[in-house]
Amino acid sequence: MLEAYIALSGRLRRWRFFLYSVVLWIIIPVLVLLAIPLVDNARYPFAAALIVIIAIGVFWTWAGLALVVKRLHDLNKSGWHYLWMFLVPGLLTGGVSFHWTRSADAHWSIGYGQVTGIIPLIATLYLICARGSDGRNDYGYPP
Repeated sequence: MLEAYIALSGRLRRWRFFLYSVVLWIIIPVLVLLAIPLVDNARYPFAAALIVIIAIGVFWTWAGLALVVKRLHDLNKSGWHYLWMFLVPGLLTGGVSFHWTRSADAHWSIGYGQVTGIIPLIATLYLICARGSDGRNDYGYPP
């Protein structure tokens, strides 16, 4: 099971992708709860909290990347598709806002965050729902 969160090679069917994703969302809060006593009893609690936050963040990022890459491999697509599906929209969410006025007393604003936030949602639904390729593909045999 741990290999699913570490290795970037291989394939992952949609049901296992969904289950491993749910388990990952359970593991992270458990890790945080386990780290609280360590941080409280540390000599330098702020430094310990910072180290724990960075370590958990790196694990979470890598594990999510590994799951998505394996799922993309099952769809016979390169793991580099992760960039446009999740990384680029994530970087753009803090972008500049567009403003326009409909009338003198109404002001609407739509920023990159509202527009680009839909891309990872659609990509995730695609990864969960799309049927993987049958038989051997460019990334190996089905699991």
